[in-house]
Amino acid sequence: MNVLAYAGALALGLAGTAFAQGDVIAERRAGLRAMGQHLEAIGGVVQSRGDQAPLVARIDQMAAFYQSFPDRFPAASLTPPVAQGTGEGQTRSLAAIDANRAGFQQANAAMLTQLATLKTAAEGGRVTAEMLRQTGGTCDACHQSYRAR
Repeated sequence: MNVLAYAGALALGLAGTAFAQGDVIAERRAGLRAMGQHLEAIGGVVQSRGDQAPLVARIDQMAAFYQSFPDRFPAASLTPPVAQGTGEGQTRSLAAIDANRAGFQQANAAMLTQLATLKTAAEGGRVTAEMLRQTGGTCDACHQSYRAR
């Protein structure tokens, strides 16, 4: 392979990496927005004392998202713990995720456990406002260590 062809192939490969990183950031943001919408909808059903059986599908969607959640944080998409800028691809996800992958995965496992508890409760029509606060607390615990404010 000549040098020019090699350089072109390398450039295409690097461009693909940049696009893939952008895609994972967009997917991550869209998924987290959806998680917030699911929790709001669940809260509305709980508050109105509505039928909780349909909530199981929402909780399953949330659990499916969190199954792959740790994989949605490649090192290149993380922000050093400094003042936020407006750089391309910069997010509020801290580099602490990469420095402590085991802790991040443990926080994610806590969310999956909380969602399993929520699903069991929804199947029996027993989701409470306290359970939703606990779920929100699980989110917040992860944010404390891994998300810039």
